[in-house]
Amino acid sequence: MAGNDFRGHAERFLAAALRHPECRGGRLVSVDAGGSRIELDLNVEMPLQFKVDGASPNGVRVVETVNVRLWPSYPWSSPSFSLRMDFPRDLPHVQPGPVTEPPRPCLIDGNQREYFFQFGLVELGIFNLVHQLILWLQRAAEGTLIHHGRGWEPTLRRDLNDVIALNAEACRAVVDRNGEYRVFKSTFFRSGGDGSLVDKQGTTWLDVSQTQAALKRDDKKLFGRNTRDGYWFGDTVSCLVWPDKKPSGDEFVAAAYMPETVDTLARLKERANELGCGRGLDVFLENLDRCWQGYVLEAPVPIGIILCARRPEHLVGSVSNIELLPYLVDIKAMKGRAALFAAGDAEPVVPAMQIDATNPTLLRDVSGAPELAPVSMLGCGSVGSKMAMHLARSGVTISAVSDNGMLRPHNMARHALARASFAGSKAKELASELGLLGQSPAVHDGDLVADLPKNEQRKMFLPKDARYAVNTTASLAVREALSTIGSKQAKARFAEAALFGRGDGGFLLFEGAARNPTLCDLTDELNATVTDDRVRKLLFDPEFGLTEIQIGQGCGSLTMPMTDMRLSAMTAALTEELVGLMQADEDPGCIVVGTRAEGSSNTTWTHERVAPFEVVTIEGPQGWTVRASSRVMTKIAEEVARYPTVETGGVLIGTCSARLRTIIVVDLIEAPPDSERSATRFVLGTAGLKAAIKVRHRASGGTLFDVGTWHSHLADQGPSALDRATARQLAAERPPPSVLLIQAPTRLYALMHDGAIK
Repeated sequence: MAGNDFRGHAERFLAAALRHPECRGGRLVSVDAGGSRIELDLNVEMPLQFKVDGASPNGVRVVETVNVRLWPSYPWSSPSFSLRMDFPRDLPHVQPGPVTEPPRPCLIDGNQREYFFQFGLVELGIFNLVHQLILWLQRAAEGTLIHHGRGWEPTLRRDLNDVIALNAEACRAVVDRNGEYRVFKSTFFRSGGDGSLVDKQGTTWLDVSQTQAALKRDDKKLFGRNTRDGYWFGDTVSCLVWPDKKPSGDEFVAAAYMPETVDTLARLKERANELGCGRGLDVFLENLDRCWQGYVLEAPVPIGIILCARRPEHLVGSVSNIELLPYLVDIKAMKGRAALFAAGDAEPVVPAMQIDATNPTLLRDVSGAPELAPVSMLGCGSVGSKMAMHLARSGVTISAVSDNGMLRPHNMARHALARASFAGSKAKELASELGLLGQSPAVHDGDLVADLPKNEQRKMFLPKDARYAVNTTASLAVREALSTIGSKQAKARFAEAALFGRGDGGFLLFEGAARNPTLCDLTDELNATVTDDRVRKLLFDPEFGLTEIQIGQGCGSLTMPMTDMRLSAMTAALTEELVGLMQADEDPGCIVVGTRAEGSSNTTWTHERVAPFEVVTIEGPQGWTVRASSRVMTKIAEEVARYPTVETGGVLIGTCSARLRTIIVVDLIEAPPDSERSATRFVLGTAGLKAAIKVRHRASGGTLFDVGTWHSHLADQGPSALDRATARQLAAERPPPSVLLIQAPTRLYALMHDGAIK
């Protein structure tokens, strides 16, 4: 993608880096097929007494020469930085590596490539990466790569009348050592009084987005004011200003506690100067005035100004030492005006209360919930929408939502959303609701089964950042389709949730590491292992059980009556169980089942860890495998141990899927008493066998079948001539495929005649 213009890339990199005031020199060292190498001479600001010695006590020099490597894939990859070989290594934030290689600094708390990409312009990304490197070197010299403190008490603002809502952590993240400002698009809402900022009877609420505004003269869409029913609302901007560094090059730290006394534009400017933000504020106000030249709006519009005070310690309850001090001031672009601020420096300014805008971090902190990786929701029906909202309100990022159904009036009985009768698709409506919680999930409203095999479509609902994907469609087709997706095709770990028995039962399946066991494996394992009478009654209910109908995208609209309270209670509990499994993230799969006691709200939960299934390629039809649960393998081993000198065997119970080309084995039926065992052969008897198979089929709610037979070999040898003849006979006698599983002393063999597959 980068082409072969290695020299051109290197020259442009060097030119951009040299624009940084602390970059004192640089040179292009080499260009070859492996990319290019550059050297930068960087000034490292440090205390004067260190400069006299030419280095800090820990060995960081006043001028450090840093090596930069641009790889052939640049600019689609980030530059790599390395220091001189004898640079001190006993520092935090040094990348691991052997002493035979130059040390590499850790510049970004996160992915350096993503940091490099976020600036859009390659030159701006270069400048900021070099800036990060200079900051790193300066802090290394000062010994402040890690900062410790007891905490700074923020200025009290909670009783103020006006509010600015913003993403505090995102705002703090843009602050660096060099003073600057950033303008964000905002919206305002004003109620009460006469609509002016200084009216004590009124209040102003200003929402700050994270979308930057350029303050262009011809951009008339940035500002606007409307009125309705005694309220005023519209579009505006907010400016975030952070302090310049001192003439000495040190950070400007506001170490004095300042009571809130700002009430005019003049006092706001004074406060900005006290915090080191004066220059940035002046430049913003000048640009704002130019933006309004020739533009008239016969109504006052509030703008937000947020000064960033750099404190000597982190704030109480925060890891940041940046205190945000927000203010509101009205601009009055009346016709014939002398200035944008009618009263000049005497223009009234009011301090505002800063609250955090809704975002996942805030919701996680308020909930006291653990920090979890992003989740993709497959199915946005009643169960899926409830689980998505539970997760989002706990601060979990919902990276994608998928459902091809429309939100209809009857869905309002149990859906997490309330919408008009002309609402859109379930996926789009849920994404819109999640947007109110600071989320922006990708939306897929196509057919999951059809789109799962397609790489580009699959990325829409299984994006790279999704660590987990929860299937709530209640669709066998979706479950099987998900079971065909390899771990290399999608990194997400799959789970499935559904309700049954009018909401008195619910289950959660959590696949194992590397897709073993799969969701299909776990479903069969559930059907094979359930023994509790209450669970069996609900799970295999012929009218509302799991085998007939489930609640989700795939269910009939009115086929399982239950209240929203019942569905909400069970889905909330299922979500809690999911969070627990996500936290543990253990390798085995897991089956979680909850059932409500009759006539009571008490719910009992069971947890079954499921080890990986044994997977054996079947000899015969191409691409077929048999998957046997660890319980089955244990039973086979125990049976073989009881007959160490002769062959033994039995009947395999499970399911068969032609779409997956898989036979799943989750139980055994012991050999009938008329079976024959010898050292060279095993002949399965018939006495009572058909009746036993029928009993096992009914006990599983009609889900499990006879899928073949197994027998042992005393030596490590594969299928015999007799085994092949038996496979041929089974293929002729039975329509569904039937497998022969052979347990040799050290391995398994599986055999199926080609005639079994039509």
